[in-house]
Formats: sequence, C-alpha cells, structure tokens
Amino acid sequence: MKRIAMLALVASASPLMAQTPVPQEPVSAAPAPASPPISIVFSDKGANGMSDLPLGVHRIPDSDVVVSGYQGGGGIGLLFGVVGMLVQSSVNAEAGSGKVRNVEDDLRFDVRAKAIEMTSAVMAGDQFRTAFTLTPQPGGPTMTVSPYVVLTFVKKTEDVRPYVVLKTKVATGGDSGKTIKYFCCEGKALPLASLTENNGALLKEVLTAELDTAVNVMLLDRSQPFPRNDDARLDVNGLLPFVGKPLKWRGYDLGSYKDYRLVEFRGGMMVFGGVNIVEPGGLEITPAVKK
Repeated sequence: MKRIAMLALVASASPLMAQTPVPQEPVSAAPAPASPPISIVFSDKGANGMSDLPLGVHRIPDSDVVVSGYQGGGGIGLLFGVVGMLVQSSVNAEAGSGKVRNVEDDLRFDVRAKAIEMTSAVMAGDQFRTAFTLTPQPGGPTMTVSPYVVLTFVKKTEDVRPYVVLKTKVATGGDSGKTIKYFCCEGKALPLASLTENNGALLKEVLTAELDTAVNVMLLDRSQPFPRNDDARLDVNGLLPFVGKPLKWRGYDLGSYKDYRLVEFRGGMMVFGGVNIVEPGGLEITPAVKK
C-alpha cells in the first residue's frame, strides 16, 4: 500500500518537475571589435600662413619657427589669420626680421624631427601602445600633425616667450576631421640674448621640455577626448601666443594634465585658438562671471 502511495506521489509531481525551467549558462556577448589604431603622420608644412599666423610675423628661413609680438597696428587684427583679416591694414614684417637678423641661426629648431622622436618614445609605453601607430593603416584613421614654434616678443622689452604648437587633424574615411591645436609655453619670458647664447642651447632646452608636455596632452586628448562642457567657461588674463601684451579672453575648462591647466580657446580663425597647456601661475584664470 505504501509503495502504491509513493508511486502516485511521484506521478503527480512529474508534471510540476517538467515545468521547472532548467538553469541555462549565461550567453556571453560577442566582444566589440577593437578600434583600429590612429596612424600618426608628421607634416613638414609647418604653420599655414593664411590661417595659423597673424599678419606681420617673421619666419626664420629654412625652419618652422616664426617670430611675433612686435607688430604695430595692434587691435583685434593681430588675433586672426590672413583669411579673416580683410579689415586689418598690412603690417610690415621687417620689424621682426630686424630683431632677430643677427641670431637667426641660433633660433632654428627642428621641431618636426624632435616631435617624431618624442612621440615614438611616448608611444613605446603601455598607455598609448594600442591607440596609435606610426605605421600607415589602410582604411584606418590618420592624424596629421604639423608642429611649429612661435617666439613671441613681450612689448617694449627684448624678452621672448617660446611656444611649441602641434596642429592636428584626424581623418577617418571621407571625414576630414576637426583641427585642434595644442599650445605649450613653460617658464617666464626670457631675454633674447639668453635664449640664443651657446648656439641657442637654452632655447632648445625650453622647447624640448614644452614639446614633451604637448605631445602627451595631444595623445591623451586624441585617444580619449577631454570633456568639452559649454558651461565650463573661464576668464583668462595674461600673455598668449603671438600677442606681445597681456590679453583678456574667454576660454573653456578642459581639466588638467599633471599640474597644468588645460584651457581651450574656441574659434577656428583665431591664431591661438585651441588647447592651451598652462603651467601653474602662467595665466590668471578665474571662473567666468555670468552677466
């Protein structure tokens, strides 16, 4: 009797057991395909005289070094490239040539060769090894980098502020990409005589240090862009590239790299438009006051 009852109990439980779902192993999603690395190509064209430079700058022959800050005329005209400067009268670059005529050999700096060397060294580390390559990748994104140097005279002095500039554009397929420039200036303005003595040893030391900083910021921003927040406005006051006297301007806070502030000036026609890498105390920076 007990055996019959037990069989009946098992039989009645069988439908319930059949309805109980059998746990399944979770199905793993297929891994997303890895993004191809960005190929970096260094251009030998330097600064574009129509869009990257204000009127009246002096180019050091056979180099990517330009001299600015001494120009007369002043006003808003010195902030824009030639294309946007139909309202600005012609400025004679002879003034700049006269300031550096006797020391031009000491002001030459092969910024392109040094940028290639330093970028290769940085990419050898783990941080950017898979994000970039110096070997062209058919069909993949390509970043063209145009390095140049801007030596900016401080008005009414013989002091100079050297800037390294990396002009970049990432093209993908049919998209030519957006141009972003990276400006770096480290240290205070120095007398021209100090920068050019011993065949420009001090100038080369300063520019090499600035280039190291600029290359790292460029690779960071072009691999994982810094956040661009339209509300993160800053008021900036101080010396900017190409301009020989302090200037007040509106920028945007991109955060920081080490102890440097990253301030972006927007406006494609402005010669200092782009990411300015500012060392502590390099500029007076305050949150913008809403009016």
